[in-house]
Amino acid sequence: MIKIREHFSLMFMNIVMLIVIFLLLVSAPSSSKEHTLLSLVSPYFPPYTYEQNQEIIGVGPELIRRVFANTNIPYKITMVEDYGKAVHVIKAKLADGMFLASQNAERDALAAFTQPLMINKWSWFMLKDSEIDTKSETFKLQAGIGTIKGTNTYKWLNKNGYSILAQPVDASSLVAMLKSHRIDAAFVADAVFENALDQQELSQFKKVVEVEKPFGMYISHDYLKKHPNSLAQINRSIEEVIH
Repeated sequence: MIKIREHFSLMFMNIVMLIVIFLLLVSAPSSSKEHTLLSLVSPYFPPYTYEQNQEIIGVGPELIRRVFANTNIPYKITMVEDYGKAVHVIKAKLADGMFLASQNAERDALAAFTQPLMINKWSWFMLKDSEIDTKSETFKLQAGIGTIKGTNTYKWLNKNGYSILAQPVDASSLVAMLKSHRIDAAFVADAVFENALDQQELSQFKKVVEVEKPFGMYISHDYLKKHPNSLAQINRSIEEVIH
């Protein structure tokens, strides 16, 4: 009887050990996948990124899907409120990167900029009958200007000494402010402003392109330390996708 009990006790211990090993093997791939997952955030910025029927869509997500289809890098996309929030979550190590974005020093300190995915045209928009000269010193010092909160267009205006009167979260608000003469000009990516209007409404405004900026993706330095070959993979794929 003692030998039988010892036999069953040994069998039980073996079974327990097998179960533990099995659980470790099952959990290991999941843990590994989570570790290598590239978590990307994108600000609400139509037509570049927005949500429809609980799906994140737009020019940006479509480009990202095409780029990563040519790599072996697992990724996910989350939409956030604005560019300020996107930078904040990367700084807090809650995300590994962001798109679509133009470069600035704050972002460069946190992440590496990829090859450009497209060109972003920062433009002035004014009412059609406006006689404002955007190149004049008077305009720079006195005009009431609106731009979208947290964007690089805001940082550019601030750095270059313009008077920023309004910082709404979307282009529709800028359109309304121009129509009601609450601001003299809007400074924003042209595709973002134009997306908020139909052709008839767009004819009420004139556009002056100020500067063209590369628009790409940022990958955090922390992620690249763990996955040093990923940036080269992404850049090669971007070149294939956009050429």
